[in-house]
Amino acid sequence: MADNPSLDDQATQSGFARLVGTSQPAIAKHVQAGVLPQGSTYSVWLQVYCERLRTEAAGRQANEARNQKDLADADKARMSAEKIRRELYREDQLIVDVESVRKVMVEWSTIGKNEFLGAVESILIAIESQHAITVDREPLQPSIDAALRAIGSYEIESLAPSEGGAGNLDTAA
Repeated sequence: MADNPSLDDQATQSGFARLVGTSQPAIAKHVQAGVLPQGSTYSVWLQVYCERLRTEAAGRQANEARNQKDLADADKARMSAEKIRRELYREDQLIVDVESVRKVMVEWSTIGKNEFLGAVESILIAIESQHAITVDREPLQPSIDAALRAIGSYEIESLAPSEGGAGNLDTAA
């Protein structure tokens, strides 16, 4: 091969190394990695090689450190978006705080107990009037008390209030 090869000639690793001012082993790595296609001309290799240098110079080369940084940046952006979304939900009252939930649960328990007691009393009155009897309520009281305890004995199994959770909520209605 002459000192000045034609760009249309089939490229060799050593010839291309002399052309661009690097070593044959460095060019061999590019060929093995598939960056420089085997059997191509000096013109093709020169275009590919220069494009690779531009990409590396611009910092666009894909490598493990770059991929890790990109993943970390994406995670950071996702967490920031989630935080903003939660703040917007809170502002729009689409989510509620634990104390509000606790209050609603206590109120619901109270309503449930009252509805249950009202239903039991209505049933007893209906039985008494239909059969012209008086029902002794005392033997029924343990069952009524057990049902009331079941209605009012809820707990939110969560972290303690100091850890951001509800802890054991007061179930007294």
